[in-house]
Amino acid sequence: MLAPPVVHEYAVHMANDTESSTATDGVLDEIRTELAGLHAQSKFLNGVIDRLYAENERLRTAESRTVPRPAVRELIKLADDWRSRAVAVRENADLARLCDEVVEDVTMVLERQGVEEFDAEQGIEFDRRQHRAVGTRPTDDEALDGHVAATRRPGYRDEERVVRFAEVVVFKLAAAD
Repeated sequence: MLAPPVVHEYAVHMANDTESSTATDGVLDEIRTELAGLHAQSKFLNGVIDRLYAENERLRTAESRTVPRPAVRELIKLADDWRSRAVAVRENADLARLCDEVVEDVTMVLERQGVEEFDAEQGIEFDRRQHRAVGTRPTDDEALDGHVAATRRPGYRDEERVVRFAEVVVFKLAAAD
């Protein structure tokens, strides 16, 4: 017995839908697989880009610190020279003030380069990571032994380290007679 034409068409249509659905599912699975691969590749490339960016920043920072070092040293020397001139002409207030202004200008240039000036305050403990002893001053006070008596020249530091140590005179306990 033959099936009525409507039932036959429905059965053929259902078979075609099942085949069509299976084919669509297969295509969707291929697309999902390809997208997952592209996602993994994108994640990997983003990781590479992040590492390259970080390395570039480290190199750029290192370069910015090493290239101007000679110029920074020269500016520090210039400030020292003008400080000496200010002392030499202290009897002439206008010249001394001019020398101090030059030192101030040089200090501002250094600050814009990330280098700050620092002094060793009298009475603080001598610290060889920041200070360089250029002399001693005798004292009878045991509490002052090994502490800063005076600063001869200021120190300079950037964000990471001391560029030049502060030159200081250090109290030294006088020998008992």
